[in-house]
Amino acid sequence: MASAIPWGRAVAPVVSAAAVALALFPLYPVYSQAEFWLAAGGGVLLGALVAAAGARWRMGALSVALLAVVVYFAAGGALVLRAESLFGVLPTLEGLKALALGVIQVWKSMLTAATPVTGMDSLLIAPYALGILGGVVAGSIAQRARRPQAAAIPVGVLFVATITLSTYEAFAPAVVGALLTSTLVAWAVLTRSSGSRENLAQGQGSRGGRRIVAAATLALALAVGLGAGALVPLPNDRAVLRDAIVPPLDVHDLPSPLISFRQFTSGGDALKLFTVQGLPQGAVIRLATLDQYDGIVYRVANNGSAGAGQFSRVGRTIPNTAEGSHATYSVTIDQLTGVWMPDAGYLDSIQLGDGTQADRRDGLNYNPGTGTAVMVGGLHQGDQYTGEAVIPATPDDAQLASARVSPVSLPTPQNVPDIVGTLASQFTAGASTPLAQLKAIEAKLHTSGFFSHGLEGEARSRAGHTAERISTLLDGTQMVGDDEQYAVAMALMARQLGIPARVVMGFRQDHPASGAVTITGADVHAWVEVPFEHVGWVSFDPTPPKDQVPKQEVPQHQQKPQPQVQQPPPPIVPPVELPPAPPVKQASDGSTPADLAALWAALRWGGTGLGILALLLAPAAVAAFGRSRRRRARRSAVRAADRISGGWSELVDLVVDHGAVVPAGATRREEAAALGQRFPAEAIAPLAMRADHAVFGVGEPSEAEIAAYWADVETASRRVRGAVGWRRRLGARYFARSVVRDSRVWLGGFRLSGFRPRLWKKGKNS
Repeated sequence: MASAIPWGRAVAPVVSAAAVALALFPLYPVYSQAEFWLAAGGGVLLGALVAAAGARWRMGALSVALLAVVVYFAAGGALVLRAESLFGVLPTLEGLKALALGVIQVWKSMLTAATPVTGMDSLLIAPYALGILGGVVAGSIAQRARRPQAAAIPVGVLFVATITLSTYEAFAPAVVGALLTSTLVAWAVLTRSSGSRENLAQGQGSRGGRRIVAAATLALALAVGLGAGALVPLPNDRAVLRDAIVPPLDVHDLPSPLISFRQFTSGGDALKLFTVQGLPQGAVIRLATLDQYDGIVYRVANNGSAGAGQFSRVGRTIPNTAEGSHATYSVTIDQLTGVWMPDAGYLDSIQLGDGTQADRRDGLNYNPGTGTAVMVGGLHQGDQYTGEAVIPATPDDAQLASARVSPVSLPTPQNVPDIVGTLASQFTAGASTPLAQLKAIEAKLHTSGFFSHGLEGEARSRAGHTAERISTLLDGTQMVGDDEQYAVAMALMARQLGIPARVVMGFRQDHPASGAVTITGADVHAWVEVPFEHVGWVSFDPTPPKDQVPKQEVPQHQQKPQPQVQQPPPPIVPPVELPPAPPVKQASDGSTPADLAALWAALRWGGTGLGILALLLAPAAVAAFGRSRRRRARRSAVRAADRISGGWSELVDLVVDHGAVVPAGATRREEAAALGQRFPAEAIAPLAMRADHAVFGVGEPSEAEIAAYWADVETASRRVRGAVGWRRRLGARYFARSVVRDSRVWLGGFRLSGFRPRLWKKGKNS
């Protein structure tokens, strides 16, 4: 009667692959795109096929691992990095490099990227690699272990790992948990008696009964799991690794673009920064949001509850809860440099142009709380990107009158001049609400101050927003400055009153909205934002009109320098622009040094990997060479009887390699009796008798008898290998005792033939 256990073994590849696929489901919220299923499902299928191949041909653990690595690189282009593959299928050198480095780098990148990570193909390496690994390990255990139920262990580990790598949002947890648990429990019931080889051979138990029990267990587990999931609400505060991973981008160390405000204004209309198309008329363009002041510069804080410094990598789509009108616009960079990307509103998605290199695509970071974006590799002339954004509506005074200021935590300003707090109290005298105080400060600076960029023909106005410069602005005979000084002054006054405020630098877009609009240095602007509950961040503009200039202004060409009252030179301000890239020299074949460097790096990595692989495979290669050489010598012996005897010696060497001990000086039948105690005796004993008959019998064996004998030796060899575990088979492949023995015999004969080095001269001590 056929047993139930072989049937359970037959379905092992399908069950293990299904369990691994279910264990990968918690990762879906990280990607939320169809490409996830292709990468994860393809990886699981490939891993299951590798495990099945290893079980079918009884491959060692190292061979299965090497096969899995080859499959990973061969199919990675088609399943993950199609954009970097030839015809979307064949892997390229760049794709192979990305697959090699991605296994190491993808985990931190995935945990620090904003979810969902749509459009970031390199991050799909994670489910792809996990699918292959889980498919190989679980499939191999299910098909080759004495207890196939142990395959549930790697599946459970994988399930826990994907949960910790995922987000707070669970993907159908009740359904996935019930399916995974019921599948593993039902399969364990089906194969519960497969713990011993005797049961496997005898087929104890009823196959039909076990199938009925397994089906009942599956239905019961599904019902309990789905019912519990529907009745018991699942918490959304589970612990994930994202809580313990710090975002890799530290914008606190990036130069604040506000220190280059005067560099923009000095360029004026001649400095063409970028072109924007599709924005509504009057929509402001944001460059950077700044929330920390240290007495020298307003910059982006490292972090905080307002999130000004919390940037993360994003893909094509971006989570967005802002409300307002939707707009789609495109930006083309001209002379704007640095890392800060101009954008408007709060982005739903951003699509980089096709000309943007892959490594720079990975440097795109966005902060949904402030609506600012950073390109780590820096902006280049000709860069183009398209954004879909929500443009919040501007609230009127009636809406703000009933709204309270949000209790947002911002870094405490440092080294603020005393005049700031004094004037803040004076300007807001009689104002009873934070909104009234903000309006009073805005109106006072807007009406009492004067505007000047300090350019030729304008009133003197120094650049910068240090504590000394703000003190000079507020404590002088008249306030003269531009957006840089007035925005910082109002923000610091609001902070002295306990109102959270931040400075935003960007551009006014007052041009007609028809067609493309070129933004120049004359369009640079800075303003203040304050958060209100149920409204969001509200803008305040304290800068006086450009035509509001000092009444008694002396033209600069009539001023004479007075050494005794000469002002100290303005502080040297480091430029925000990145240094221009040196011209790239091209070789005769059109390749650049960057291309050659990438090629050399790939070759270096590949050479290192091949070297390590060669060292790992060297013992097996030496042993295989020794066996092959010895086998050819035995099969091609001159005497026919020696070829039969060589077949027996081949079998004896095989069992010696697999751990058997052959008595010294024993006859073939004594050797067969000793080996039969550990290996299948019915396969070994007849071969010993046939060898004795060929050697000591009358006449010579025919070629057909020799071929049949060697075929039976091959059959017996397979049975010997099947009777030992995989560790012993791996040891026989790497450390063949018979090959080492033959080498020692050969080396001994080499020394005895007169090549031993002489340690004393002839005639002495003889």
